[in-house]
Amino acid sequence: MKKSLIALAALAATSAFAQSSVTLYGIVEIGSDIGYNRTVNTVTTNSVGVVTSNTRTETKNGFRIQDGNDQGSGTSRVGFRGTEDLGGGLKANFQLEMGLRADDGCLTTGAGNVCSSGNSGGNVFGRNAWGGVSGGFGEVRVGRQVLGSFSVQGNSGSSGASNGLYDASTATLLSMGGVRFSNAVRYMSPNIAGFTGSLMLAAPETEAATSTANLLPGGVTATAKRRTGVDLALEYANGPIYVGFGYNLQDTVNGTNTGAGVSADGKVTAYTLGGSYDLGVVKPYLNYTRANTKANGLAAGVATNADTTARAYSIGLRAPVGPITVIAGIGRVITSTVATTTGLANANTEAKRNAYQIGAQYALSKRTLVEANYGQSKVDTTGRNNVLVSTTSNDKTSGLNVGLKHSF
Repeated sequence: MKKSLIALAALAATSAFAQSSVTLYGIVEIGSDIGYNRTVNTVTTNSVGVVTSNTRTETKNGFRIQDGNDQGSGTSRVGFRGTEDLGGGLKANFQLEMGLRADDGCLTTGAGNVCSSGNSGGNVFGRNAWGGVSGGFGEVRVGRQVLGSFSVQGNSGSSGASNGLYDASTATLLSMGGVRFSNAVRYMSPNIAGFTGSLMLAAPETEAATSTANLLPGGVTATAKRRTGVDLALEYANGPIYVGFGYNLQDTVNGTNTGAGVSADGKVTAYTLGGSYDLGVVKPYLNYTRANTKANGLAAGVATNADTTARAYSIGLRAPVGPITVIAGIGRVITSTVATTTGLANANTEAKRNAYQIGAQYALSKRTLVEANYGQSKVDTTGRNNVLVSTTSNDKTSGLNVGLKHSF
């Protein structure tokens, strides 16, 4: 009898353990830049066409060790994923993920801190930190999360959502909404015949209609108000076809007003549309992203308004050749800013960035690969105000990167 009870208790414990799990996972990616070169030329011309300034800055690093976030296919990271079966098809889930730099061991970012890694936003688990539930209705997550619209960019770019010089996809040229929302609630729909949807709302708790009043005569009253951030993604993935659309809306400045006559407010609205089609021998990718930014200010009765429009395009491909995957991409982003200041000079600026990359990955195993990429990025900027002072500059960067990536 006693043996039966012990066996029954062991079976119950094993069953309970099987219904919940925590997974440790991560990526370690380290690489080296060879022949890295950056040249910046800037020319300023006055109202009568005379060159008043002409500078050239050239940086040559023949050899650099870099983490994957800087020049590879993605940042190094360590994370924890967990799930527990609650019964009735309902599950509790969580994810905690930190970015790190494999070249020097840095973990977090911070103001004035040269240790800057993994888009962690100054927080240890800044890449992901959320908890939630899932079931037949879909999934709900609460916390810091990657935007669904940014995932659309990554899914429609040949390099995914990586960062660095050698990525010519729109995910680097013009990232959606800063990549992540903190203090966010996200609903993800179930997959219905290949269609999925995601809606995320970021709470405006950092500056939620707060006001500070100085009750002394002549005191200054300050108010701040931040809108709720919104992110939407609609995707279709079925067989060789992928198509995605993303939308993002958020404040770009805090929206502060004071009794001294100083105010600032603004917002950024972004859209992305992209897709891919797997032909077997080659998989082409295409993406278009547009972002409109409005920033308005008022100080001592002088208004300063700036409207910026950015448009990014990218085309890429991945082609398997035995154990080797060839990756190529080209991208272009055009950014135009029109700034007006009451009683002062207006300023119009246009920047055009063209980037391309070509490289290959060789799989040593299911979890480890070696890679090599060559890329070039060039930015041409022109600016002019209403007193005919103009500035032109070009910034050209190129280099070869080789690296090793291990996933666990």
